[in-house]
Amino acid sequence: PVEPSGVKTPEAAAKLAMTFKATPEHIEFFENRVRPLLAEHCYECHSGKSEKLQGDLRLDGRLLAVRGGETGPGLIPGKPHESLLIESVKWQSYEMPPKGKLKPTEIETLEKWIELGAPWPDEDVPALAAKNAPGAGYDWTKWRTEHWAFQAVSKPTPPHVTNDARIYNAVDRFVVARAEQAGLKQSPAASPRILARRLYYDLIGLPPTPEQVEQFVDACEQDRAAAVSGLIDQLLDSPQYGERWGRYWLDVARYSDGYGGFLDNAAYTSAWRYRDWVVTALNQDLPFDEFVRLQIAGDLVGDRQDAIATGFFALGPSYNSDGGDPDSVAQAKAETLSDRLDTLGRGLLGLTLACARCHEHKFDPLPQQDYYSLAGVFNNSTLHEQPLVDDAIVKTYNERQQAIRDFDKRIKDREKQFRDNKASTNADNKKELDQWKSEVAELRKTAPAKYDFAHTLRDSGNGTMKIAIRGNLRKPGEPAPRRFLRILAGDDAALFAAGSGRRELAQAIADSANPLTSRVFVNRVWMHHFGKALVRTPSNFGALGEKPTHPELLDWLTASFIESDHSIKTLHRTILMSATWQMSSLF
Repeated sequence: PVEPSGVKTPEAAAKLAMTFKATPEHIEFFENRVRPLLAEHCYECHSGKSEKLQGDLRLDGRLLAVRGGETGPGLIPGKPHESLLIESVKWQSYEMPPKGKLKPTEIETLEKWIELGAPWPDEDVPALAAKNAPGAGYDWTKWRTEHWAFQAVSKPTPPHVTNDARIYNAVDRFVVARAEQAGLKQSPAASPRILARRLYYDLIGLPPTPEQVEQFVDACEQDRAAAVSGLIDQLLDSPQYGERWGRYWLDVARYSDGYGGFLDNAAYTSAWRYRDWVVTALNQDLPFDEFVRLQIAGDLVGDRQDAIATGFFALGPSYNSDGGDPDSVAQAKAETLSDRLDTLGRGLLGLTLACARCHEHKFDPLPQQDYYSLAGVFNNSTLHEQPLVDDAIVKTYNERQQAIRDFDKRIKDREKQFRDNKASTNADNKKELDQWKSEVAELRKTAPAKYDFAHTLRDSGNGTMKIAIRGNLRKPGEPAPRRFLRILAGDDAALFAAGSGRRELAQAIADSANPLTSRVFVNRVWMHHFGKALVRTPSNFGALGEKPTHPELLDWLTASFIESDHSIKTLHRTILMSATWQMSSLF
């Protein structure tokens, strides 16, 4: 049984709401899952834009929803089973929305949101974000010059350090200078034994043998720097390096082997090919810009093997309609496109693009039109089983399968004729049917196995999408020509003209002049080496994300990364050779 909260009045509900503190993850959950639900099903009658506000209840603000309307608090943070909103959407008290009951999964989303305390972005957001009010337009210049993440990457001069701290490379100068400002002292260096284990676990995820530890300790007695550098190179050359660090990237790609990974039991039998492609690319130190470019448009800019890289998107969830009616089909399509945009935005750019699906982004310079400009790219791309063998092998396989299908149809039609008394069941007809069954059985027995293939994307058109009003694809608005985000590409961003636009999108994402892509990746690498990122919200570099703890260090690392031809292994070496990474955890 649920313990009653005793919250009866709007004032008590509002006071309770103040006890909950939302995390960045909670805000992302609200923006991606909850706000679109409210916008689609509730705002028509319960928002500041309603022609006639029903029940004096507004659901377009947290405190407004908590305070409720004529019948008391709209929701009680942390108590979904006592909230009028949940009772209403379950049709237990009121029947809301009146046009039709929400799906069970949608009700579960609202219940989870209230259980988390009904997180909602703070009203006290940076002044820049206030410019995003509907109709206010965007001060693009102000955003590009004042928000740190949209400023061009620079390479600041490492600061001068006044104390006697250990300085192995430029990384240490930035860290020690920041520590001096905070009145902190550098910890001692980790012992060689600790360092050996740290290097092994960090780079390949496996422990060293006792013999390997002793070898490293002996080498450190001769020349510690040379010993560390040598072991780093040895481990980076290990095949286990790609497996260890590939795992981190596969998390960004929301990778699954394909059997029920997204609750849809999609049989992606060749998903492992993308996994192995990632591992191989990292082991070969494929430049990061090329690594990204191929995962967006490998089928367009490379060969068959490069097409495997588009599994980055192809292996994500592709939602299916649960009813087949136009509304369900449109909803499934919208969810699939949202997944692609969310993966592109948070994974590669550190931007919550999906928050602009139903309306202008509330806090970042991301118009709803820009969302659908990019959605149009994926709307013109389709899933494909890309053969990895010669065309002749594919042709032979397809011809045999077509022959089997032809026989199956002939057999099915003849059996139906027998059932409907439209064909005589005489001995000759039965003998012919038996002969067909024998022949098709032999065709199946001798059929070649399915050729090797990969789950990829391919172009399917070049049409322009329209903005979906309140995220509903059945309510089209203004056209959204395919192009890159205007905050990055300029006010007059060039339109994508080649096919789906994925080739041009890949170039825009991977461009060294793009201030986000390399910054986001460098920040992730630092996070996996230290446990905490320089930007504590690694998937959100927008107004609601946290600012970098060491902005000059992040830019210096990013600029150096770009100068190294986007070498990921060089980035590892830079971080691992620093006294900062080699410090003892004792303090």
